[in-house]
Amino acid sequence: MRKLFLMLLIMIFGISGVMGCAGLRPTDEAGKPKITLERVELSRLAPWTELPVPTMIGLGFLLNVDNPSSYAIKLENCKFAVLFEAAPNEFMVLSTATTYDYIYFAPKTVSQYRVVEFLDSRGVQLALLLPNQVKMQALKLNTNELVKKWFTTIGDFPFAIKVAEGMAVFSSEGVKGDFFVPFEETFPKK
Repeated sequence: MRKLFLMLLIMIFGISGVMGCAGLRPTDEAGKPKITLERVELSRLAPWTELPVPTMIGLGFLLNVDNPSSYAIKLENCKFAVLFEAAPNEFMVLSTATTYDYIYFAPKTVSQYRVVEFLDSRGVQLALLLPNQVKMQALKLNTNELVKKWFTTIGDFPFAIKVAEGMAVFSSEGVKGDFFVPFEETFPKK
């Protein structure tokens, strides 16, 4: 009888623990900051020149930082991979944007934070030829044509830009410790 009572008690605590967290994803902890991508802005675009001469573009990634807690938090660092859509729902990793700015976000607010990343056509070409080579061959894409298409049409955003593998580190200055906040989004939103 004691074994049955003990097993029943363990099952009740186990089920209630699981049910209590059913509405939250691992990144949606109560009181934990959340990052979403508001938009991507074209902040600089040089005239296209044929490869291997590099053409520069600057992209501004406008991030919304939601601080639902009752205390201020400080952004320690933020990084994410920048991916361009090469074919429908097929993305290529081109660079990693990293910032080490210390910025405070007020409690119970949604603030915006801009990260600017510069890409040049030669660096993008090398990113397609080296780390993305297998995917490029599988999709039967021409590297130079794809780079030219991206750099000459980006002003209209005809292809998606993805922010992936994002991680922001916040500190609460001793109140709750450090927060590691993962994020990933695509622009334009579909």
